[in-house]
Amino acid sequence: MGIKTVVIAAAAIIIIALLAALLGLGGGGKQTQSAEPPQTSAPGQSQTITSTSAIGGSLTGGGSTFINPQMVAWSKRFYEATGGKVQVNYQSIGSGAGTAQFLEKKLDFGASDVPMPRDKYEQVKGRFMQFPVIIGSIVVVYNVPEIAYEKTGKYLNLTSEVISLIYTGEIKQWCDDRIKAINPGLADKLPCRDITAVHRSDGSGTTAAFTLYLSKAYPPWNQTVGWGYTVKWPVDERGKGVGAKGNEGVAQAVLQNAYSIGYVEYAYWAKNKEKYDKIGGVAYLKNDNDGKYYFPSAEAVSAGASAALERYRAKYGQVPAPDADWNPVSIEFPNPPKGYPLLSFTYVFVWKDYSAEGYGNAPGKAALIRQFLQWVLTEGQKQGNLVEGYIPLPPDLAAIGLEALKQVKP
Repeated sequence: MGIKTVVIAAAAIIIIALLAALLGLGGGGKQTQSAEPPQTSAPGQSQTITSTSAIGGSLTGGGSTFINPQMVAWSKRFYEATGGKVQVNYQSIGSGAGTAQFLEKKLDFGASDVPMPRDKYEQVKGRFMQFPVIIGSIVVVYNVPEIAYEKTGKYLNLTSEVISLIYTGEIKQWCDDRIKAINPGLADKLPCRDITAVHRSDGSGTTAAFTLYLSKAYPPWNQTVGWGYTVKWPVDERGKGVGAKGNEGVAQAVLQNAYSIGYVEYAYWAKNKEKYDKIGGVAYLKNDNDGKYYFPSAEAVSAGASAALERYRAKYGQVPAPDADWNPVSIEFPNPPKGYPLLSFTYVFVWKDYSAEGYGNAPGKAALIRQFLQWVLTEGQKQGNLVEGYIPLPPDLAAIGLEALKQVKP
């Protein structure tokens, strides 16, 4: 073999070796390769986004129980889209715990129904990003056999004032005149039985959104109870209050306790709709701004979300950058000018630099986070990938998250 032939062969070997190294994407051990995945576009965007992953691995996220049904569905669909290469393990532990564990680096990403609390935000400002990934609604469910939807064909009407007075322990029985006054079609059937008010026992973004709604719509609540992941529930001392863990726990507590009331994310009611209709139902909520009662339909929630975002932009202009404080947006979201009044974003928290934060196999971790959340903000927003009750983001909001993911490194 001539010298020229040897040189060409050696060069070919070097090129092949370099290509193999470039395809590895870091993180020692055995690596797998696959064909270049198909690409999709965000709704209303021309930018192409990789929808499946060329590398294998797993991610651990956690927090909001509000988003858990949707996150489980997304994780399953993404696992299928990557040919089983990427496993996303989501821990439904509550927004408070999810935020804490994200900050402690125990999770790869966190999820919360309110943005990073301001005090925590100041501690990690510039190092992390937050952006919404979905819109959902909170519904008020009740267990009152005498007025069960299956018997009466009617659901209760409730207002922010009546809900507040139930959770402060001032309204103690279902036959209270204030409940009768807004339910003329059910007034003669409302029983004089004590109300059990079920609330979350853990730090909860659902509680934060629920109590924020009451604080905005009924000022006396804000003056006495306020809002947050956890609050001191007056009904625990003045009436019959019961704590339960997670949206799952509240949903089951209401089903199991006659004459109870509780608040859960829509999907937890929808999953158990037939059971609730047999023993009670879900409430129409009055929007105190336009005076109308709304069922938590997709149309009513979408109308509420659009109106809330319009109000925010009228006050502040454009929505914040992903590394900015999103609390002003969260505060404007409940109690919108029109539409269903009790709704929330769920936000995802990610680090800007996973290597600087001390994560093992940081390049692989960052690559998986980019690919999974890009898929969530594009394919995941399509109707076929949404669980009943969740509303896709407007394209301009989805674009904020997509731009943020470009900054995730290494």
